[in-house]
Amino acid sequence: MDTGLIARRYARALADFAEPKGEMKRVAEEAEAFIEAYNGSMELREVLTSPVLTADAKLDVVRKAFDHELSASFEGFLRLVIRHHREKWLCFMLPAFVGIYKQRCGIVDMTLTTAAEVDGDFVNRLSAQVGTVTHSREVRVHRKVDPSLIGGFRFRIDDRLLDASIATQLRRVEQKLGRLPERKI
Repeated sequence: MDTGLIARRYARALADFAEPKGEMKRVAEEAEAFIEAYNGSMELREVLTSPVLTADAKLDVVRKAFDHELSASFEGFLRLVIRHHREKWLCFMLPAFVGIYKQRCGIVDMTLTTAAEVDGDFVNRLSAQVGTVTHSREVRVHRKVDPSLIGGFRFRIDDRLLDASIATQLRRVEQKLGRLPERKI
């Protein structure tokens, strides 16, 4: 059974169901919260995959995990998945849905890693440039500081990485030159 195919079909069905109802953004937020809870809680994973619990009991546990009432689209989706015994694939379905949501709404996630803090003006200019190049309506910037870069920056957009760090440039020079033998003076 192709897990990726199942996940994409369910994700697309959720998107096609939620979009005309105007619930895409809310469902995406609920999906991201669910993913975080699912990844962070072994108990939630055990409850969802338990063969002993009924579908209604599993859905009750999921409802209690949220501090608000779930959207009709998301709750209906969870009910469908659980009743068809596909809950073990939720960890693939929901990220696939979030990807579809971002694609349909023109949202791009960008991770900017620098050796030191950079000012907001630089980040805003870079974000605007990324938005122009990717034809995106919204660029979400996630900033990280990693002193091991020495200088420069790295930024990742989806599966593309631009590495303009000093550490990487030094590694490349070292690889090209090879390890030089130490000289005795």
